[in-house]
Amino acid sequence: MKLSLTGLHLESDPKLKAYADKKVKKFIHYDPRITDIKVRLFLEKSHRNESHDCICELTVHVPGKILEIVDKEKDHMAAIDKAFDRMKRAIVKHKEKEISKQHKRGIVAKLLGRFRR
Repeated sequence: MKLSLTGLHLESDPKLKAYADKKVKKFIHYDPRITDIKVRLFLEKSHRNESHDCICELTVHVPGKILEIVDKEKDHMAAIDKAFDRMKRAIVKHKEKEISKQHKRGIVAKLLGRFRR
């Protein structure tokens, strides 16, 4: 699994990168076939006295599919947490769909095998 973390319009914070790295490495527990994970952190400037928005973009490459999630919060940690939770659900859902397709193919093959005799 390749992991890349990039930041745009924000200072290089080792704590933030370590936090994102720790959270993202847990994706392997949900689907071990993951080949590549990209985490992009942005800081979106706001007008006048409003607080800035922090954006976390997660891209996960699974064989046959690319899953992307973008989340916006007021804090980088919160944006990473929210994106992580949404990506976890997307990975589990994709894996369940793949298992269901394999199961369906197995049932069809078994039924066709009965009629060929």
